[in-house]
Amino acid sequence: MALMKSSPRARQRQVDLTTAVCQERILAAHVQHVLALVDLIADRVPFDDALDIYVRILRLSPEQARNVGSRALAELGRRDGATRTPLTETELMHEREEQEEEPAESNGAQARADALFSRLRRRVRGRVQEDLRHRISLAAARTEDELLATHVENALLFVRSLDEIDEPEAVELYVDTMQLPEGPSDVIYNRALRLVADQVLPPLPAIANEAALEEAEHNMATGDVPS
Repeated sequence: MALMKSSPRARQRQVDLTTAVCQERILAAHVQHVLALVDLIADRVPFDDALDIYVRILRLSPEQARNVGSRALAELGRRDGATRTPLTETELMHEREEQEEEPAESNGAQARADALFSRLRRRVRGRVQEDLRHRISLAAARTEDELLATHVENALLFVRSLDEIDEPEAVELYVDTMQLPEGPSDVIYNRALRLVADQVLPPLPAIANEAALEEAEHNMATGDVPS
């Protein structure tokens, strides 16, 4: 944060633009995976409950939940719209009249999202079948891994965009800017810098790697644990 305060205006603008791109990439990943979960369990769980499951498993904040829910609903609407016939002029007129008659407090995506999430309070853990739990667990693992990969790509985007600072500082700035928890942030930090290291450092000795791998495989096969 001190870096951002002391940075010239041009660099701060670059940080802001890069952050916006990274946030959009994370949101897009969430929407892709929440819709995949909705499709995966649609035969057993309605959309609202599937969305609630996703929010709880991924530990999304209320703001993140609203953004993901609104975008997911918009995408579902786009899917449905692609298969519907266009509205006639009369139907469009009635639709506009109905929208104008809605209460002011319900206007806007924010109010609609708040209304949606106020209904998503039911828990399903105790009443889902084992195969459903299994599918949800696999989907959650896939989502977590994909989000980590997206964060790593975003961190590297910070490295490329902020070439005036060194790579560790750029990755750390990304982690701080996105306010990532300590555990995942350590993984993202190390993975991103590992990719940087692979590009700028000499490759690891292949023979040493193969020997270490063979020794590890032998230990696993024999049950020997190095002291």
